[in-house]
Amino acid sequence: MVTSSTTNENPNPEQDEKLRELTAQSWNLELVISGAALFAVLQLPDLLDEAFDYFRFNLMTQTTGLHLIFPSLVYSLMRATGYVLFMAFLTNFVMRAYWVGLVGLRAVYPSGIHYDRIPFTTKQSQERMAAKLGPLDAYVHRLDQRCNIVFAVAFLFVFLLILVAFTYVQVLVIYSIVRPVVPAPYWLLIKIVAGTLALGYLFTSVVLNLPRIRSNPRGAIWHDRFTAMNKVMYWGLYKPVVFIVNTFYSHIPYQKLARTMVLMMGCFFVVVMVEFLVDFSRVNRRTTSLNRHHLFSTRVDSLYVNPSAYNNLRAEDAYIEQAAIQADVTRDPFIRLFIAYPKALDTLLTRLAPEPVWSDTLARAEKRRRFAAWSHQQINQFIHLTINDSLYQNPDLLFTQWGQHHQKGWQTVLLPTNLRPGKNLIRIGIQADPSKRPEEIITLPFWYIPEK
Repeated sequence: MVTSSTTNENPNPEQDEKLRELTAQSWNLELVISGAALFAVLQLPDLLDEAFDYFRFNLMTQTTGLHLIFPSLVYSLMRATGYVLFMAFLTNFVMRAYWVGLVGLRAVYPSGIHYDRIPFTTKQSQERMAAKLGPLDAYVHRLDQRCNIVFAVAFLFVFLLILVAFTYVQVLVIYSIVRPVVPAPYWLLIKIVAGTLALGYLFTSVVLNLPRIRSNPRGAIWHDRFTAMNKVMYWGLYKPVVFIVNTFYSHIPYQKLARTMVLMMGCFFVVVMVEFLVDFSRVNRRTTSLNRHHLFSTRVDSLYVNPSAYNNLRAEDAYIEQAAIQADVTRDPFIRLFIAYPKALDTLLTRLAPEPVWSDTLARAEKRRRFAAWSHQQINQFIHLTINDSLYQNPDLLFTQWGQHHQKGWQTVLLPTNLRPGKNLIRIGIQADPSKRPEEIITLPFWYIPEK
């Protein structure tokens, strides 16, 4: 027979009295913690934006398919969790403040509500209010319980955010550190094995949680072992999470708890999906799925003015997506050009230009000098620049780190002789094979207004 508690777990009378005192005084701590949590959660979106932008430009090796969707989905999940956290702590803060007001009101009027003294009502209305609302003390007690429940649920979302963040960091480390050193055939085998293990884990979880399996003695043993193995996935938060969850399980009817969980997860899923669409549009500002207009398109570079591609239009703290020039309208007879060097482009250039083997007899300073000269020569060979359909020879791109984020890239000043008044186009691409057409990076339209 399984008992609800053991002798060691039951507090003695002195501990029980101390726990009651702490419970009675916990409301002021809840207000302080909720206020601090609200302030911290408000900082979370900006921190997530900075972290995700850094990841996109410095760690993300591919920007298509699942390699783009998965990080964006996790990013949106964390942002949505932050919004839910904010609402949970704000709800607790408001409810607890209201509770403090009622406690103060009860201190002024200890006898509570006298329904028979309420004016402008009939006797039947007074009786209905008394039966429906009840005494003030009971309402204050119920409100105190609701505040405690909301506070505990808010911390469940805190733990969810921590678990998602730690898991994402683990996946990020694998893709950023382990993936580049594993050959492609072995990496494909690793993905197949990992996918098989994930499906096996899900299948085992479903089977071992079937009532018929759990009631079997041998099945119960395997269920316990599987549950113990799952502790690793909590990143050290197993006990904090389980204490809250098991308390709800042991006091709330299963059907009511299941309905509540399905409703909450459904609402949370909707919030995540909406946030994903919004974030995807923020990351790729040329996505118009949420803002369709009949005669509007952002798909052709030469017909679209991208604000992030012009220094005078781009926000000071924003990254440069592909390339940028000084302004969309210029009187200068030159073009100050910056070409971004994200990690995804580095993956391509690593394949196109393998590093030569340097002699071991060279000093470290000499190796660095030769590597810099070789890198400069390679990038000026691969970058293909045209201005108004005329090839620009020898752009002489130099290495630089742009802006407050120290974004890596190349910079040069072009002195074209074929600028015409009005609209001009500068096309930037990568040409690995001179016999083939270059792979276009971006086309920038700009307007040249010469000095009179």
